[in-house]
Amino acid sequence: MDKTLSDVIIRYLELLGVEFVFSVPGSPLGPLYDALVRSERRGGPRTVLARHEGGAAFMADGYARETGRIGVCCATTGPGATNLITGVACAYADHIPMLVITPQTPLPTFGLGPFQESSADAVDIVGMFEHCTRYSSLVSHPEQLEKKLAAALTVALQTPKGPAHLSVPVEILRASAGGGGEIAFPDLHKLATESVSLIDNTGVEALCRDLFRTLSRGRKVVLLIGHDCAGSTDELTGFAELIHAPMITTQRGKSRIDPYHPLARGVFGFAGHITAREALTDECVGLILAAGTDLGEWATGGWDPALMNNKLVHIHNTMDCFSRSPMAQLHVYGTISTIFRHLAERIQAAIQEGKLAIGMVKGQEAAADQYLEYQQYVPRFIKVQDPDSCKLTNSSPVLKPQRVIRELAQRFPAETRFLIDNSNSVPWSIHYFFNRHPKHYHLSVGFASMGWAIGAAVGMALGAGNAPVICLTGDGCFLMNGLEISVAVEQNLPVIFAVLIDRAYGMIKHSLRRTSDEHVDLAIPPIDFCKMAEAAGADAFAIRRPEDFEKLDCRALCNRKGPTLLEIHIDPEEVPPLRMA
Repeated sequence: MDKTLSDVIIRYLELLGVEFVFSVPGSPLGPLYDALVRSERRGGPRTVLARHEGGAAFMADGYARETGRIGVCCATTGPGATNLITGVACAYADHIPMLVITPQTPLPTFGLGPFQESSADAVDIVGMFEHCTRYSSLVSHPEQLEKKLAAALTVALQTPKGPAHLSVPVEILRASAGGGGEIAFPDLHKLATESVSLIDNTGVEALCRDLFRTLSRGRKVVLLIGHDCAGSTDELTGFAELIHAPMITTQRGKSRIDPYHPLARGVFGFAGHITAREALTDECVGLILAAGTDLGEWATGGWDPALMNNKLVHIHNTMDCFSRSPMAQLHVYGTISTIFRHLAERIQAAIQEGKLAIGMVKGQEAAADQYLEYQQYVPRFIKVQDPDSCKLTNSSPVLKPQRVIRELAQRFPAETRFLIDNSNSVPWSIHYFFNRHPKHYHLSVGFASMGWAIGAAVGMALGAGNAPVICLTGDGCFLMNGLEISVAVEQNLPVIFAVLIDRAYGMIKHSLRRTSDEHVDLAIPPIDFCKMAEAAGADAFAIRRPEDFEKLDCRALCNRKGPTLLEIHIDPEEVPPLRMA
């Protein structure tokens, strides 16, 4: 048959190396599904059927995080499109590249009340997506489609990355492509994915002067590392080692730095470590370099003046983020890895020429052996609130969340991916999760939707090949989005859903106890989550005591062709580390 414009859309996805399209279909998506079937026959992307449109968006998010490719999701018009919005908003907040396709009712029927109309004359889907995407547009003529698709893909994949949305009326999806189906922009994938190195030369020169002045006076520099430092770990760590600068991170920036590095001081802000704040408030600190962070509430500890002061230099690859740091002495825009590589070269040259001498940070001399061959779980230079609670020798008969975090971090192989859902597990993992492979640790706290990790774990597992994926979630989150476990069953994915059972919306419960004078009932009734998982075709195990972890064959769980649910009963009265202490 003749190629349609839907075939053209799929052809661009093939060029970008996209393997999966995540969706809950509806009849207006029929032409796009037909094109996907034809593409799959020739080895192109295949559809993954989610159980809810929000789950489809979360799956696209997880796939993009794992592969670096664009995540693709689609849903039918009307409520299908609105159900996508939360997942798309999470990707927008976290700078995840995503292509979102929704159909429209036929153009001639706009304003006449067709079934599930979502035009500007009814429920305006394009307008809704404008506020949570980098690009959102209605394709109102067949000749617009390729140009707008090219714009959407380019915007989604270039810094700052994020979702892009196209709303396409059904008659345009099924329209003939013409010209034998040849695409107009065959090199678009190279342009959209080509890495770009930018550097603000004026800002870097000013920063070099500040650095030389600070270091020559024997004062310290501290690095605050955010999530947007992706791909810059080597440059940041090398720079820190060169000038002996303590490294602290934001909650999501935790995935960028090895916590066992002798210069690492932990997480600053919500659920963070007192050692991170101590690094900032040391009276010898002359400069604070905050790189790749948008300086939101959690990352700044509620805009703590220990960080938000005139010692701050804000470094980012997105201009918009500088609106958050008007108190900073300097803003430096550009590619973060390029900036720190250049700074290191300048400092190294000054040292070799005898123009700069740098002293050793106290305690670092004794740290090298511990970094190369560590024995303890909690890193030597990071203080946690209750170090005894996560020890394997702890004799508590009740399973503490701290112990659970350690068991999961250490029992599973090095290649395991960890996704932390927006539940009680967030503060516990921020504070107590330590791993020599931090890049495999994932949070989505920019928009912080409950249930994000459940769908994202499925998408990540599809992108990760045979690498195991652990979704650390809560009983409340699982009740919201847990049926996506059946997608993992269908796709034979080795996802381990570790569900922390405290029979409440735990983090909210403990937060309200700190701030409210009234008792608010946030209890969840007893539910057999193992039976829920087994009913969907997954394996399941209940863990009620520390010794139950010994019964788990973690290697077998990772090699299983399908998911496993761990129903982990934790002490519901253990207060999570909501503050730095």
